Amino acid sequence: LSCGFPGNKEVEPLKYAKVAMATSVSRKKVEGCIQGTTSLLSQCLTKGENIALVLRDVGVLLIEGMRVEMKFFYNFLEAVSGKKNLEIAGCKVPELLDMVVSQVAPVASLTSSGRVIIFP
Repeated sequence: LSCGFPGNKEVEPLKYAKVAMATSVSRKKVEGCIQGTTSLLSQCLTKGENIALVLRDVGVLLIEGMRVEMKFFYNFLEAVSGKKNLEIAGCKVPELLDMVVSQVAPVASLTSSGRVIIFP
């Protein structure tokens, strides 16, 4: 089942079996990990805690109070757009560079408070 939203956007349920096949992990383990992460994330948000959700090889989703920001790893953006396109975009829209972060940067340094719960 999928839910309709204004603007003809639809949300489909996560296909645990596909994730399991792609990651070579059992469906049960995939489902448990995703549900556990979702539950912990929900608890942290309810308590108003700052969160950094590290998405391996993609970037870091930072949630601080009412501010939500995505920082992407350069290698990910380069793979998605190509090095030349990334350089052109960076020159034309320098603000985009604020969305790029090094994979070796300490995650807590990305937050305004320096205090954050880091999800693996």
